[in-house]
Amino acid sequence: MAQPISDVTVKITVQTPASVVGLGNPAIFVKGTTAGMKSYSDLEGLAADYAVGTGVYNKAKTIFAQLNKPAKVLVVTYAEGAVAAAADNAFYEDWHFALLAEYNETDALALSNFVEEQNYKFVVLQVEMAEELLPYENNSLTIGLVHSKPAEALDAALVGDAANATVGSITWKFRQNLAGITPDNINRTELDAIHAAGGIAYVSKAGVSQTSEGKTVGGEFIDAIHGEHWVKATIESRVQSLLANTDKLSFDANGIALLDAELTTVLQQAFINGIVDMVDESGEPDFAVVALQRADLDPADIAARNYKGLSFTYRRSGAIHSVAVTGTVEV
Repeated sequence: MAQPISDVTVKITVQTPASVVGLGNPAIFVKGTTAGMKSYSDLEGLAADYAVGTGVYNKAKTIFAQLNKPAKVLVVTYAEGAVAAAADNAFYEDWHFALLAEYNETDALALSNFVEEQNYKFVVLQVEMAEELLPYENNSLTIGLVHSKPAEALDAALVGDAANATVGSITWKFRQNLAGITPDNINRTELDAIHAAGGIAYVSKAGVSQTSEGKTVGGEFIDAIHGEHWVKATIESRVQSLLANTDKLSFDANGIALLDAELTTVLQQAFINGIVDMVDESGEPDFAVVALQRADLDPADIAARNYKGLSFTYRRSGAIHSVAVTGTVEV
């Protein structure tokens, strides 16, 4: 994996209970004779390389048909049995959601497991039956769509609609009126089976076509994980910029204060975007930043000019996904 050069690492540990460029862009993985990748900003440009009716064309057409469509789509070509290697090679390109042009369990599982190992980005898969999601049951970064109409790219529609919204501002449940997608006519028992398998269906509720859930196959809320990815990427970007644009970031209270301010700014924006929760009803964001002073640090790290005293915590902002109403009727 060709990792980009950086002096900043951000590690997020999630305790239970408890816009960066590219975070809404999809990559369509397609099997070919040789490995490669190319970005497309519109369907016309893509059609020059992938004919109408091909899997890549159909996915891209559905993505670009959505109201919140991304600025571009990356197409990644992989050789037989080498989808993980292709994802590894393309990992630091400008995409965040991986889709397969044609579903194949072997390739899908390899891609899903690869992204899980990186603990960053998402894989979005579409299958026809709930039991097809069982191989991915422990993968918290895989989104599983169950749709009875394989000619309709529900996976591409959902990514095209939801991924490019301001991270933290939406929940992935209740995504409505996806262009090119018709709801499945299923009963409660069938829908419960899809949810039990970690899947999401596209159904009609109160006369409105919408996604039935907003979780990954592994049971994590998609918006919460996407928010963590935004926080990680934004902190890395801002702190790296601070290091690059400061003639000398002094290893003292002044330099440490600047680092503290960068994290605080990111988390404050995360609160505004809807990633970070508020403290009770006070309206204040529920996060904390710790920036240890020089005297609290290991002298060996100081000598190596490696500041290891910066950390943060925040509480995820939730969303209402169901409502129970109790009423009393007087006679």
